[in-house]
Amino acid sequence: MSEKKKFYVTTPIYYGNGLPHVGHFYSSTIADILYRYNKISGRESRFTTWIDENSQKAVIKAQEEGKNIMDYLDDMAAGHKKVWDHFGMEYTDFIRTTEPRHHVLVQKVLQHCFEKGDIYQWVYEWMYCVGCEAFKKDDDLVFLNKTSGETFPITPKVIESDNIIKVCPDHLETPDNIKEKNYFFKLSKYQTWIEEFYAANQDFVMPHFRYNEVKAFVERGLEDFSISRETNTFWISLPFDNTQVTYVWFDALFNYYTSCVASRWWDKDNENFIDESTLWPANLHVVGKDIIRFHAIFWPAMLASYFDLWEQGSDGIIHYQDSDISKLPETILTWWFFTVDGQKMSKSLWNVIEPISYSEQYSKELLTLYMLCAFPIWNDGNYDRSDAIKMYNAKLANNLWNLVNRVVVLSLKLDQAWVLEPQSLPEEISATLSYLNHSLSYSLNQDQIIELQKSLKEAGETIDVPVKGTMLSYDLKASLDNIFVMLDKLNKYADDTQPWITIKDDQVATKEALYTLAEWLRQVGLQLYPFFPEKMLEMFEKLWLEEYKFHLNRWKLQELIAKQEMFHIKEKWEPLFKRIDI
Repeated sequence: MSEKKKFYVTTPIYYGNGLPHVGHFYSSTIADILYRYNKISGRESRFTTWIDENSQKAVIKAQEEGKNIMDYLDDMAAGHKKVWDHFGMEYTDFIRTTEPRHHVLVQKVLQHCFEKGDIYQWVYEWMYCVGCEAFKKDDDLVFLNKTSGETFPITPKVIESDNIIKVCPDHLETPDNIKEKNYFFKLSKYQTWIEEFYAANQDFVMPHFRYNEVKAFVERGLEDFSISRETNTFWISLPFDNTQVTYVWFDALFNYYTSCVASRWWDKDNENFIDESTLWPANLHVVGKDIIRFHAIFWPAMLASYFDLWEQGSDGIIHYQDSDISKLPETILTWWFFTVDGQKMSKSLWNVIEPISYSEQYSKELLTLYMLCAFPIWNDGNYDRSDAIKMYNAKLANNLWNLVNRVVVLSLKLDQAWVLEPQSLPEEISATLSYLNHSLSYSLNQDQIIELQKSLKEAGETIDVPVKGTMLSYDLKASLDNIFVMLDKLNKYADDTQPWITIKDDQVATKEALYTLAEWLRQVGLQLYPFFPEKMLEMFEKLWLEEYKFHLNRWKLQELIAKQEMFHIKEKWEPLFKRIDI
């Protein structure tokens, strides 16, 4: 992916009918890491998260708990923020869809789209799934055997009965049959425009197989969709018909844009908003696969309507123009679903992972590490709690912390133990470290790798981590894998040079080895900082690199990578990562 001067990333717009579980944590962690990496890399960055309160699910939940709807939503919003703040997530804005700033924008959008003829009224009868906040057709449903719990596709051979019922595949509930006079958005009008947009922007949906699925769905023909309800009194009223309220997706999706035109800009508690529309469009929407169609199909068409991003040809068809991309999101990153210990998450099975209590029992870093290392973002995954502990022990407690501890303990045994200086290195190794400091954050080509292997001949095995390329392509698992391969090589370098033996009669060789290890641990810390900021800052402080927090907060990653440091190791300290018993 090309370099960016700014970076705007969003989480999904979480429903306000419950507190975040590990799936919400997954989306937010991905967004938070990518935001932090881009920020310290010198890009003007924004990270927005939110709660979608204008939903029927929230109304139903509040009624079940006997609460006033706004009291209930206030509690849910506080609960969501508590989770993200517990994990130190650096969101720059937290939006609630009940906020006046959002209502103003949505009504402006609705009025504009209505006046240009993209919204019309129609009486219809459809099935509606409250869980999905979406209308359904038979093709969207499955049969459920109420006795066995088995689900299977709807076919003419199977007849609906008392025991065999049609349900939503995600919520296993029968949709409601609804007949209403509602307003619809002319999605079908943008059929050709969307097809041409996809053809010109094939990285719009990641991974590519998900792009192909969405593309195939569009090619089957788009249908107009409802944007309002007449039976609900809560939510945002239509500016041209106050007897109806805005349907959830037409309301919620524009929250991504509200964060720009009425931005808090770094102050999460500020109510004096400023126009930051220059940060639009979003560089990245992080979403689950269950809402990909809304984001990849509805959302671009809605933006095309609002921003007038189309040109009608002589054939009477709306066509995409390359300039339209200036108002459209760059990429939608879609993550797949995962199970816990091989089973679907369920309160009845007591296997739902609640992020705060789980991290307090084990470790914040354990949760992050396993969710990002065990499987790629876009693949099916299983959160195996036993394997998560084993991975944490192996990668963080053993691989990283043991190496740090070796450097600290041996440095304290040296003469003038509190200083490891680069001048102690042979000229070739010092030059190599300087070269690597510059090139570490870039994907290395084969010629560079060969050159690196040669120049590191005296320093041990090659240590190359093409982190930048994987971070810019949003492959967080590959980034972590590369970093831990580097740590494996560092540990082998320590085993080969054996500074715990050379310290007895060769302090020069020992200092060379320890400096090389300390320098590369510094580089590891810089690369791991977006993933584990608290722990990496603690490591920098213990190595007497106390100014690193200041510099990283001022977007100085590249300067720190290129810097040549001295390490002041004065005392032994508590483990960064303590082993966890299974």
